Formats: sequence, C-alpha cells, structure tokens
Amino acid sequence: MIPDDTIVFNGHGPGSYFDDHEIRLRHLLRQDALPASGGGRHLLYTCPACKRPWYKEGRREYPRLTAEQLIFLGSIFHADTQALHCLPRALCPICSTIHLSGMFSIGAFPEFRGYHLLWESASPPHRELAAIVCPAEGVSIDVLLRLLPDVLLEPRDRLAAVLAWLETCPLPETVRVYTQEQRYSYTSRNTGNSAANEKTQRWQGYAWEAFCPPLEGQVLVSLAMSPPSPDPASYLNLLVSWHAMARSLRMVL
Repeated sequence: MIPDDTIVFNGHGPGSYFDDHEIRLRHLLRQDALPASGGGRHLLYTCPACKRPWYKEGRREYPRLTAEQLIFLGSIFHADTQALHCLPRALCPICSTIHLSGMFSIGAFPEFRGYHLLWESASPPHRELAAIVCPAEGVSIDVLLRLLPDVLLEPRDRLAAVLAWLETCPLPETVRVYTQEQRYSYTSRNTGNSAANEKTQRWQGYAWEAFCPPLEGQVLVSLAMSPPSPDPASYLNLLVSWHAMARSLRMVL
C-alpha cells in the first residue's frame, strides 16, 4: 500500500527527495559535487581519451593526479576511486589540448535543457569561443547570458546529436548582435563584477533562432568570442569555427 503522506513515503531510502537537484547530482555523479567559489563545482572525472582520473575545481583543472592525491580527493567527495569507470567522463586538460588545441568544457542549463560550450586557447594570444544551444520556449538570450551553467547530466548521445547538428548548422538569414548590456552580463558572469566593470567590451556575440531536430523544436543559438574581433562579419568566422569544433569534439566524446 502507498501511504497517503507522500512526503513520508519519499523521505527514506536511497530515492529520498530525488527531485532535489543536489541529491540527483550526488546519485548520478557518484560523489559530492560541491559548489566551487566563482562558479562551477568540485568534481572528479575520468578522461575518455587517456582513461586517467583528473580533478576540476570550478574553472581550474588538475590532470595526472598521483595515487595519494586521488585517494585524498576521493575521501573528501565520498567517491569510489577504485571504480573509475563510474565517475563522469570529460576530457582532461592535456587530452583536450592535444585533440582540440585548447581547454574545452561543457555545461548545462538543467531548467531549460540547454547546453553551454566553452573553448579556451592553450597558447597565446589568449582566445575564448563560447556557444549556447537551448530550447527557445520560455527563455531569452538575456537570461542565458546571466546564468551560470551547471554540470552536464544529459545522456551523451543527446549531446552528440546536438553537436552533429551544430557541425552543419546553416548560416542564419538574420542575427542579433549582443547589446552592450548583454556583453556586460556575459563578461560579468565569467569574470566577476569587478573585472566586468573594466572590460565591458570583452565579449562579442551573436544570437538567432533555428530549428534543431535533436531538441525537437526552435532553439536559441548564440556564438561569442573574446577578445572581440574587428571583423564586422565575425559571426561567419565563429560559425565556421564551431562547425570544426563540434566535429572534433564528437570524435573524442
């Protein structure tokens, strides 16, 4: 018999309060995914390329952990370091640099089932490329540029399908250039308010809507770069860059 009091019914056992986002993270990631200062989380990953564990602290990465470091971190985050295949998969910094010529990270907007992709060059001059693909219903580009992406929990096959679509995404007929306020919002989100006040022009970006079959509807697409390019048609270069980036990423997922 199912009790009338569903709160009590859902209050015990491994599935307790599974609708809580933090509990779902703990269950799916097999560790305590603690928030890091400045955004992101503390997480242990296994690299799908080199098969080695590595540690991510927000936007800082630590590859090639020693056995002692791995045991220490595993004890802090309550992760089973003897079962590395159970840890979430993500390219380590070394393999990302080898295969993609820079640091690549994937985040998600869980409430909207959208994706945030970020690439940072490994050698000077420092350059960053960002892409957002998110179902358009109920969200605007202004909201997405202010939100901090969280850990990706969606199935990898869904992400691969979105990347395959981005790889061949056609040139849009019309695009919206980031306003100064949107550029400020995105810079502020990535660097903090103090840095954003000094670099309000750091990011240059473009947004449009398109139909995305893997997400079964209209999506918001946004491509951005930092530092800004003097080329007035730089969204063409951005789109071509992401065509190549999406293809390379699919090969190493």
